[in-house]
Amino acid sequence: MAKGSVLLADVNGRDLALALVSPGEAPRGHRDLACPSLKALEEHLIDAVSEHSADGLIGAAVCGAGPEIDGAIALTAGDFTLTQAWLRAVLKTPRVSLLNDFAACALGAPRLAPSAMRLIHEGKPGRNAQIAVIGPNLGLGVAALTPHRTDGWTPVVSEGGHIDFTPGEPREVPVFEALQARHGRVSAEHFLSQQGLADIYAALGGGLDGSDEVILAWVRDGDETAREALSIFSALLGAFAGDAALSFAARGGVYINSPLMERIDGLLDQAAFSRRFEDKGRMSAYLKDIPVYLAVGRCTLLGLSALFTASDLRYEAAEVKVLDC
Repeated sequence: MAKGSVLLADVNGRDLALALVSPGEAPRGHRDLACPSLKALEEHLIDAVSEHSADGLIGAAVCGAGPEIDGAIALTAGDFTLTQAWLRAVLKTPRVSLLNDFAACALGAPRLAPSAMRLIHEGKPGRNAQIAVIGPNLGLGVAALTPHRTDGWTPVVSEGGHIDFTPGEPREVPVFEALQARHGRVSAEHFLSQQGLADIYAALGGGLDGSDEVILAWVRDGDETAREALSIFSALLGAFAGDAALSFAARGGVYINSPLMERIDGLLDQAAFSRRFEDKGRMSAYLKDIPVYLAVGRCTLLGLSALFTASDLRYEAAEVKVLDC
């Protein structure tokens, strides 16, 4: 009987999403665990591997929220660093892949089931065209996927969430000025993140005590300031998604995936999103037919699972047949 498991992990500096699957299989579920330190991560990884020791660990794929440089990721939302060498030592396997979280998310986009995607901007994906993936959450993740030959994809990593950002409509100007007064230089993720939504709300006079979850609850209750804050957030997200589509020539579509966006879901102001997505001057016609999808679930873990195939399974010697030619 074929044996072997692969470990998939998404680390953001605060939490850990963890799954063990057979090579070639997509994760059907995962565990969410508190993970504020390298020590906590080590304990979680050792516990997970020990639970599946009978199958044996074939390898691991781990992604982190931060740029991967020379086999290391300094987590932007945490105070510890992941390294490929450390993961190999803890997991006791040489086969460990370490990726930026949105490179992993991009790899997961083509593997999404139709039921895991909701169209929020009409369009028709181009054939063999690049894909862009963005996700506002603790920060703002950005990556792309480019076709490789005829049956594969190559992720294009990016730190595009940190680019300069400016207002595009009059109602955005006071919000921009408020965040600039607080932070000095402001980037896209100052607006498009959990904290960004809270800061937009505060800039509109809503106070400083609203978390994103509280603000969304107020939106459902009909609070006008909260609804305006979310509408501005939706417009800014559309503008940034359009920029990502232009930057990566993403005629295959733009995918938006994050826990924050899953919480927003149907509350998104789609009219404001689409207006700003297409408002790119002479390139508006180029963007008009690009679809934008809101994806649900952990695209990161789905993408990490793509790094293994069924051929990675281990077989007993008696199961291996040798053809005498």
